Amino acid sequence: MSVRGALSTMPAEDVLEWAGRRKLSAPITFEKKETVRSIVIEEGVVVWASSNRREEQLGVILVRSGLVAERALADALEARAETGVPLGKVILMSGLITEIDLIDILATKIRETITDIVTWTEGTFEVVPRTQAPATGVNAQLPVDVCLTVAKRRAARMDKIMSVLGSDDAMFFVPPNATPPPPDGDSLVDAAKLWALAGDRQTAADIAACFAGERFAAFDGLAKMVESGRLTIDRRHRERTNSAVELAAGARGRLRHGDRAGALAMAAQALHQDPSDAEVRRTFAQSERARVAEVARQLLSRHRVPRRVREPRPADQLTEAELELASRVDGRWDLLSLVKSANVREAEALLAFARLAEAGVVDIESGTPSPEGRR
Repeated sequence: MSVRGALSTMPAEDVLEWAGRRKLSAPITFEKKETVRSIVIEEGVVVWASSNRREEQLGVILVRSGLVAERALADALEARAETGVPLGKVILMSGLITEIDLIDILATKIRETITDIVTWTEGTFEVVPRTQAPATGVNAQLPVDVCLTVAKRRAARMDKIMSVLGSDDAMFFVPPNATPPPPDGDSLVDAAKLWALAGDRQTAADIAACFAGERFAAFDGLAKMVESGRLTIDRRHRERTNSAVELAAGARGRLRHGDRAGALAMAAQALHQDPSDAEVRRTFAQSERARVAEVARQLLSRHRVPRRVREPRPADQLTEAELELASRVDGRWDLLSLVKSANVREAEALLAFARLAEAGVVDIESGTPSPEGRR
């Protein structure tokens, strides 16, 4: 039998303490306006937390924290859809992340979820007592009382932080003559990176995802920078839209008009914003196939040995894969051999060489014919 109530009469702290004392096994859902946060408790121990906010989803956190590549996550999500194996288990079995790192992120999600809901003074809760396996196939194990101790210690500061930021969707700009913050060795987040991300017009929630979901530490750092004048909150109202879906639609439009490079750029941006959306992943895969076919026709129509024109520069903004491929251009290997022996997928290698040619780092068109091409 489920238990429902209002947080104004029974605060989240009391709900969780009650569930912990009774050693319940149940999902508990908290809802306030458009935000829904859920936790799963097994015999009084919290093993899982989830949210309806995109920035707090496991896949988004893994990508934005740099722990898993966007393409690898898209593949893992496809595998989950085909096999029914939970995402966390797929990622672990694929060797994309260690179990320790995955459990650390899951534990962070639990702590941050409880820290937030303990500050809610309005909204509703629902407890549905039953045994339920954690949704990831991998779980963290945090006693309810430990989570509440952390949440209560943070509560006063969290209220102050949110009074400064206003919401998770707060955006910022850097005032003229503002200087970067000094290093803070005691913080869980890098202050310089935090400041740079805020200046790059990202929301507070997106920024927190870049730090393995450490929402409290990231928000605390942002609030301190606002209070010290290093950041200013953009008070202009912005209606939240599903920009990833809109970008994917734009990518499909460009494909129809034959702009394969533009389509792939938009699809990649959409995948970065929401790698969990099936339509976004399909659009990315379709755009990538079309662009790779186009590049293959252009670059592999003649057997050429690429030559390096100059050394890469930071301004080129090349990826690690592009830099690695550029370093292998030595005037002896033909393009096809370089592509086939790359440490990335052949499709990615082809696109990387196209990018190197566009940046002027590598010359492919006027390279010398390979021995195969001269025969």
